[in-house]
Amino acid sequence: MLIIFQSYGQDQSRADSLKLFLSEDKVSNDSIKLSILSELVRASSAPDDKLLYADKLLKLAGKTNEPVYIITAHLSKGVAYRLKGKLKKSFESLFVGAQLAIDINNESYKEKAFLEIANTYTSNDDIRNALVYEKKAIEAGRRHGEKQPLAINLLNTGYSYYTLNYLDSALLLYNEAEPIFEEIGLEIGKAYTIGNRALVYWKQGDYTKAEKDLLVAVEMLEPLGDQYGMADYHNQLGSIYLEQDNIPKTIWHTEMAIQMGEALGLKEQIRDASLLLADLYKRQDDYKKALEYQTQYLAYKDSIENTEQTKKMADMRTEFEVNLREKEIDLLEEREALQWTYIAIAVGLLIMAIVILLYFRQRFMTTKLMAKAEQKQQNDRIKDLLGSQETKALQAMVKGRDNERRRLAKELHNHFGSLLATLKVNLNGMDDLKSERHKTMTTLVDQACSDIRTMSHSLNMGISENFGLVPALKELTDHLQQSGGLKVEFAAAMGDYQLTSENEIIIYRIVQELVSNVLKHAEATKLSVSLTYFNEESLVNILVQDNGKGFDEKLIEKESDGMGLGTLREMVESFDGDITFDTNRQSGTTVNIDLPFATQPDLTEL
Repeated sequence: MLIIFQSYGQDQSRADSLKLFLSEDKVSNDSIKLSILSELVRASSAPDDKLLYADKLLKLAGKTNEPVYIITAHLSKGVAYRLKGKLKKSFESLFVGAQLAIDINNESYKEKAFLEIANTYTSNDDIRNALVYEKKAIEAGRRHGEKQPLAINLLNTGYSYYTLNYLDSALLLYNEAEPIFEEIGLEIGKAYTIGNRALVYWKQGDYTKAEKDLLVAVEMLEPLGDQYGMADYHNQLGSIYLEQDNIPKTIWHTEMAIQMGEALGLKEQIRDASLLLADLYKRQDDYKKALEYQTQYLAYKDSIENTEQTKKMADMRTEFEVNLREKEIDLLEEREALQWTYIAIAVGLLIMAIVILLYFRQRFMTTKLMAKAEQKQQNDRIKDLLGSQETKALQAMVKGRDNERRRLAKELHNHFGSLLATLKVNLNGMDDLKSERHKTMTTLVDQACSDIRTMSHSLNMGISENFGLVPALKELTDHLQQSGGLKVEFAAAMGDYQLTSENEIIIYRIVQELVSNVLKHAEATKLSVSLTYFNEESLVNILVQDNGKGFDEKLIEKESDGMGLGTLREMVESFDGDITFDTNRQSGTTVNIDLPFATQPDLTEL
């Protein structure tokens, strides 16, 4: 069973070229030097070189505050210490690099760090802890999407599952890794995946698939010169053929494994192959060869166990510290996840607050628009009400005056024309002033004067009795009273005095505007309108009172419709009049207006 230690793509020839370039001191730019040192620690296969240039990289990266290069330096030192067998120092450097990757939330470097930690556990045969960090590396690799490290980690994690006898999980990862290795063209990775998967088939009892895939793996590794992998798979093939009692193939593949192992100094391969051949020759009663291979097996076994025991004793001192560090990293990851949860909750609450704010803002605007629309409808209703009444009043005044003029013309034409004609006839036939005709003429003239005086008096009285300002205002207040919601009182003391039609219309409009303001703004339940003419001063007094909420006269601006109090004041003052306001929230508002309007000449003196 084989795994790949992906320690930054080691390439010693490239590393030697980079060392030569640096030694010539041709690089003065820190950024370029950082890049070269980073590549150098990746490419170096010699542990001491890795440590030397990782320290240089760490020093320069710390000076320029480059976190990615700092992480690279720590991970490279961890790999170098592992190659030197110093697992305690290896874990220390690797965990520092992992923590820095977590701090900057770099998925690529988190994957590299977790993978190297897993490799270090694997080198110490701690497969369960290796599996924990291999799974972390797979999660990080899938997040950032780099294919080669993901495929290698899938292969290595499959080995861990196989070792722990989780065969189905191992197959799933091998089947996921193979097409990725094929896509990126990494033949050794594909060969190891096929060979390792064959061993899963062997454990599951499928010898045909196991034999086929192991032979394919050996065939793929041969042109690559990977004798380590070939030796391992030859050993596995020998074991499979031994279980099938295929002795010739067992001996051939096992001896091939020993030859390759001796050429490369692969103690584990030689140990396993020697044990298998010792067992084989013992079954054949060839005790000489069985003893030879048994002795060879024990020699390599003792050598490997001594080395492993020494390594384990050295690593036992670090176990507590390593486990503690693992817990610290897990705790930091939990804290990081918790922080993101808090951030998500805060963002959610912020969005909810914005939605609620927008909802109430829209609701407020809608309510405001509805209130404005209702106010406009109310104003339009009042305007229509007053406008309709104004039209009726003006029509009544105009109609009344036209009727009066027509009556006067008719009377003058029919009645007084006949009288004057008779007077003319009598005057023409008069001889003596004391005659009876003179008396008749005198009587007729007196009658004419009396009729003219009566008609003039009737014309003067018609304004207040039949039509004009007072009836119009009376009709207006009656109309408001009938509309409901407002108790209206009206009083007029104009005597027998007549105003010009222009002045009557002005007064009517003023009263109408004051009533409109009460209806719109005062929220009153009672309204009183009085009109009085003072003959001595030739003054018309208008008094409008309500029991509404009053207003602040200084804050009232001109209305967008109607006169407005400011315009009303200007209008009154333009006629040399006077307007005063008495307003408060307790007693309501009283508007007092004096207009110096003179009456028309009295026609009764004609």
